[in-house]
Amino acid sequence: MGFAASLIGLLKPVRVTVSHLFRKPTTVMYPHAHRPPTDRFRGGTFGLTTDPETGLENCIGCRLCEMICPSKIITVTLDRRPDRGYAGIFTLQYEACMQCELCVQVCPTDAIVMSREFGEPAYSRADFFLDKEKLHANGKKMGRVWGSGSTLQAMHGKKERPAPAAAPAAPAAKKEGA
Repeated sequence: MGFAASLIGLLKPVRVTVSHLFRKPTTVMYPHAHRPPTDRFRGGTFGLTTDPETGLENCIGCRLCEMICPSKIITVTLDRRPDRGYAGIFTLQYEACMQCELCVQVCPTDAIVMSREFGEPAYSRADFFLDKEKLHANGKKMGRVWGSGSTLQAMHGKKERPAPAAAPAAPAAKKEGA
């Protein structure tokens, strides 16, 4: 019985291998062909957007992205001007990014976006340091992406709070001597 069990144990993997021999291969020849990323792929790089009508940057320097980042890799300083606030310094240290996309979701002006495309290869640690100029260049290359703050917030929908329950009526006071 030991020999038969070990023979069956050997034949099961062979059966799986033979069944896969006649299937269509799923391998993609990467440099020449690309597999499309899934709808919610989070592996691309970041970019800062500008208003297409005015050409001004969308970032108002509110620092919400900096405060919500769990890795603490974003640094924003406010540059206040008479018309509105702008980001004076905006840096992102991409090497420690968790790809959680919380910074994109919290942005009230859709200023920071994440692309669905793979970023440029990096050859040194300095390539992972994204300053405001690199982020704006990435934003211009990306165009409109699915993962802007307003589209992600719209996916969640507005949740209506239920009306508070009416307070129970107070019990009637008992008359003394009854």
